[in-house]
Amino acid sequence: MPEPIWPGSDKGVLLYVGCFLQSQDSYQLPNTEGRLRLASVTSLACDPWMIKFMQRVVRLQGSSLTRYPEAKVEEMANSVGFLACCIVLLMSNAATGVLGTRNLDLKGSKDQLLDREVVPALVVFGDSTVDAGNNNYITTIVKADFAPYGKNFMGHVPTGRFTDGLLVTDYISLKLGIPLQLPYLSPAAHGESILTGVNFASSASGWFDNTATHFNVVGLTKQFEWFKSWKAEVLSLAGPKRGNFIISNALYAFSTGSNDWVNNYYINPPLMKKYTPQAYTTLLLGFVEQYTMELYSLGGRNIAILNLPPLGCLPAQITLHGHGNQTCVQSLNDVALGFNQQLPGVVDAMNKKTPGARLIILDIYNPIYNAWQDPQKFGFKYARVGCCGTGDLEVSVLCNRAVPACSNADEHIFFDSFHPTGHFYSQLADYMYSYAKPILLAPPNP
Repeated sequence: MPEPIWPGSDKGVLLYVGCFLQSQDSYQLPNTEGRLRLASVTSLACDPWMIKFMQRVVRLQGSSLTRYPEAKVEEMANSVGFLACCIVLLMSNAATGVLGTRNLDLKGSKDQLLDREVVPALVVFGDSTVDAGNNNYITTIVKADFAPYGKNFMGHVPTGRFTDGLLVTDYISLKLGIPLQLPYLSPAAHGESILTGVNFASSASGWFDNTATHFNVVGLTKQFEWFKSWKAEVLSLAGPKRGNFIISNALYAFSTGSNDWVNNYYINPPLMKKYTPQAYTTLLLGFVEQYTMELYSLGGRNIAILNLPPLGCLPAQITLHGHGNQTCVQSLNDVALGFNQQLPGVVDAMNKKTPGARLIILDIYNPIYNAWQDPQKFGFKYARVGCCGTGDLEVSVLCNRAVPACSNADEHIFFDSFHPTGHFYSQLADYMYSYAKPILLAPPNP
């Protein structure tokens, strides 16, 4: 009989929070008589703080967590698959009822959750605000797979996320009680691990595919090709009944659009000549409708669209377009507001022609703008500059190992000159989740 690996964890379910594969050990919850929900994960290498955290056990009736020898690992991996750089919940069906209605976020909140049977997966489309590492696998300069990115991630490992820790979609996953989504291009993004969702986002992309071409990244058209492949694999793995349940009940999130302005329109004179800001907004809203309706036609029913942030409050944009002023650039905020003010009309119209769907807008403009205007109110010290380097311009390759980073990123709204810190993302996730939950629990469109 394998020996228990965790003193004091003889009963219950262990919440693993960890990062990287260290050895060919694997763990399983034995004696569950066929009630096992997830059977195997990698052995995790963690620093002392993470070991302490992993020893926090959710006390539930169940079997002991035990360690299996290497001889069984290959067989187990073939049937279940290894998950790296993720948060893994090991649970039996006996535990699911509890975990499905209790918040297991990093703060240990007691808020009620959406049950896993209500939202079984999270599927992410978009740009660097939600890219979990797809750009690591393509030829582009827009990457974040090096320090100081990831300085506060589990194991202090850069993963390709453009922040110091977790993304807003990571925190939403925690609230839903599902593992973090693997980037679609990760070799590990196959098998059982993709049944709780996947991440298609590519940094520097936008609603407009033309935006992605400037940095050789992956636009939404290609992200949708990936989605179709993911859908086929889910149906193959889970079977038609369960597979279609996952696809139709998953939460889909679009987080994109900033690059369409700051990394395309305003650096592309021919585009500015062709479109006024108002006409360009209309073009982008057309893409919102196009991709949302395509997702609906492919089976998506719960679709969240994040609006634009206050573009003029991003540190890099103040530096580049503020003419020496240290306040938000109003002209950039105005184009974001113009898009955001017209977005509800587009979404309302789609809701009227998508029976069985729930299409919602998640506001990120006001949370960021309000925090920028009064950072102390929200627990921050610095709004104008990011944590990386001077905080004025550093982003992607300019925010690298040779550039000093602040000692406490939690004091900053922004980690680099474009992207929020993990601490801010955690607050944003709380706000977004509390807004979305009642909508997702309500009846869908008639």
